[in-house]
Amino acid sequence: MSNERRKYPRIELGGVVNIQVAGIVRHGTLLNLSPSGIHIECNQELIEQLQELKSAVGLYPEFELDFTLRGTKQKAVESVCSVSYCRRLNQQLYHLGLNFLVISDADEKEVEDYIKQAVAA
Repeated sequence: MSNERRKYPRIELGGVVNIQVAGIVRHGTLLNLSPSGIHIECNQELIEQLQELKSAVGLYPEFELDFTLRGTKQKAVESVCSVSYCRRLNQQLYHLGLNFLVISDADEKEVEDYIKQAVAA
């Protein structure tokens, strides 16, 4: 019996993610992908910017994000995301868990198909 508690499978993946917050584009590293969101590594500057824009109840702002799936010739997957968790690794590096809030049907299908192929391999 598996101890996996996650609802969706995740696959390890590398690559660059582009994050646009309040008109400023920052970059991060894609660590893993699931149908519901992604896990990225980012630097302190992005976290500081997100913290400045937190709501009165302490929620991070929603933001635009795009990334390209390795080995595909498709355009970048674009979405609006929210932060589900933030973990500090050291003074400069953080891990963010992001949920897809808005993603087109075509991009959602591309992500799901990509994950199915990776899990089957």
